[in-house]
Amino acid sequence: MAYVIACLMAALSFLLNRRLLHSIGSVTVISCSPVLEESAKTLLPFYLGADILATHVLFGILEAGYDWYTRGTAGAAAPLFSILGHSLFGVITIGCLFVSSSVWLGLSGGLLTHLLWNVTVIRLFSGGKR
Repeated sequence: MAYVIACLMAALSFLLNRRLLHSIGSVTVISCSPVLEESAKTLLPFYLGADILATHVLFGILEAGYDWYTRGTAGAAAPLFSILGHSLFGVITIGCLFVSSSVWLGLSGGLLTHLLWNVTVIRLFSGGKR
């Protein structure tokens, strides 16, 4: 079930992120996108009894495939960061969920990590201008 959820959530995130980028611009990457993605990868699997970590990891793999397809070898770091990042967000989410027994605290941990990750990666790759 986690595989189906990850595929559906990746498709939904792609469509919504694309729409948000057109509507509010690049600030989407450090605002709406992490909220949207982490909520989709955590809440749906949790309430459907699916594997949350597997959903996060597969989501990262699907995003990596999209990154590779759109950027080719010129953006070779992006696919790697997608897989590593989304796997990390899943581990943090599961860890917070385990410690607190609250899906909302688990979601908060993954979301905070995702926001910090995006800001850090953007600053590193934009020369610290952002």
